[in-house]
Amino acid sequence: MPLSRRRFAALPLAACLPLAGRASGYPDKAVRLVMPFPAGGMGDILARHLATDLARLWGQPVVVDNRAGASGMIGNEYVARAAPDGTTLLLGISQLALAPWLYPKMAYDVEKDFVPLARVADAVSVFVTNDARIASVKDYVALAKANPDKLSYGTYGAGTSAHIFAEIFNRANGIRTVHVPYKGAAPLINDLLAGHVTLSFTDLASPLPHILSGRLKAYAVTGTRRAPLLPDVPTFSELGHAGLDVPGWYALFAPAKTPPEVVRRIREGVAQVLQAPEMQARLTQLGLLPVVEPPAAFEQRLRDDMGYWKKAIAENNIRLD
Repeated sequence: MPLSRRRFAALPLAACLPLAGRASGYPDKAVRLVMPFPAGGMGDILARHLATDLARLWGQPVVVDNRAGASGMIGNEYVARAAPDGTTLLLGISQLALAPWLYPKMAYDVEKDFVPLARVADAVSVFVTNDARIASVKDYVALAKANPDKLSYGTYGAGTSAHIFAEIFNRANGIRTVHVPYKGAAPLINDLLAGHVTLSFTDLASPLPHILSGRLKAYAVTGTRRAPLLPDVPTFSELGHAGLDVPGWYALFAPAKTPPEVVRRIREGVAQVLQAPEMQARLTQLGLLPVVEPPAAFEQRLRDDMGYWKKAIAENNIRLD
């Protein structure tokens, strides 16, 4: 799958003419915001914040539609096949950038079937556990080496960035643990608290209340800098573990062939919402890093991430068999 600039956001004018007259009044009816993971997780919380503020700005309902399953691919495909009129949008995660290299027979093409609208926020993954035997990342590695295939780690889905990070970590440290994928972060955190999985690589926001209360312990985060809400928790890089410094993201997408004027209106509305101090504060409190950038910057980031994950997955021989 070539990562060419031309394939992203291909919006031929002829295909847009039937809808162009409506763009000036966009949206003139309710907008569906698809979140491809279950209610209660970080993505769902973020989607509802965006929906509330966009509905207020646009004067039309923005309804969050949780279409979970298959590591987000059910919801992604739903949007890819939706009418390209701006009334069905996707709040996707960075899994979109790595899925093509894990699922070569996906029912949609990330580059051909979506228009990247805006990156909303960056997110780190956190190494978190409540296992009393583990007091550090070093302890976990030692315990896993002594008990191959006995420890388990949970993620919010197979083929997500958290899953790939965990596999990169395992291979780099010569350990074997059992992956337990969930249909989202909320059920994962419930099982982590109950001790059904040893630890988790997951988004920061979902376990954050339990980390702050002491019920869960966080020992490292992905990315290039420490999470502002957990300033005492080091990055994996600080602990000497390479390959875990690419932050995840949440971003909005529309179906391919959405009219350029509709795309412009959506981008303007999203930028206005994200620039509001209230929204910035909400995202920060959730452990996210708000992002406001030109559309071209996100398109470049998406291309870069696809290249990164293609290489990382190939070099670590990661497969979903």
